[in-house]
Amino acid sequence: TRGVAMYLALETNQWVAILVGVACLGILVVIVVAPWRRIRSEPRMSNDVESRLLLGEDPKEIAEEEDEEEAEGPSGPRAEVLDLDPERRSSSA
Repeated sequence: TRGVAMYLALETNQWVAILVGVACLGILVVIVVAPWRRIRSEPRMSNDVESRLLLGEDPKEIAEEEDEEEAEGPSGPRAEVLDLDPERRSSSA
């Protein structure tokens, strides 16, 4: 009977270890997947900004420059086409 008790104790320890391992994997999956939707819903960072961040520039300085550029309004060929849109002109007036 003593050998059977030791065998069952070993089995119990193995099951406990398996359950702890599965719980840890489950928690890891939740940590990785939970913020995924929120991150994916954010607008993509421009390549210029991403490069500047990776090169170690100050994020506050980059954000201030981006805010200044947004305040100036769009520029380039697309901006010129948008300025021709009568609905856009009437809503901004």
